[in-house]
Amino acid sequence: MPAHVVTMLGAGLIGDFYTRTLHAQRSRDRVGVIYARKADRAAAFAARWDIAHHVTDLSEAIEHPASDVVVVALPNHLHEEAVTLAARAGKAVLCTKPLGRTADEAWRMQQAVEKAGVFAGYLEDLC
Repeated sequence: MPAHVVTMLGAGLIGDFYTRTLHAQRSRDRVGVIYARKADRAAAFAARWDIAHHVTDLSEAIEHPASDVVVVALPNHLHEEAVTLAARAGKAVLCTKPLGRTADEAWRMQQAVEKAGVFAGYLEDLC
């Protein structure tokens, strides 16, 4: 089975937790792209986890040709935008909790991934 290259959206506590877990528990799969809103945070995160690409543009991170999976570890108000962009890019997407701030927001995300035909998962607690 080929390895997955993950785009991690978010360089905070949750992104750090998911990256640590992926790198420790998944022998082949790695975070290859990190997105943070601030360049210094993205660069520091990339250096800490030996990640090849760090960016501050959300679309660029999601559409990066090196990755095939997107993990959303962003503040709640950014989940819908990130999931929708990942679906449009044809990438598998995993979103941390809460999926949406409202049922309508979660439903729109569900519709986006279904329409795109991409794998989608919800990271309820620990991975």
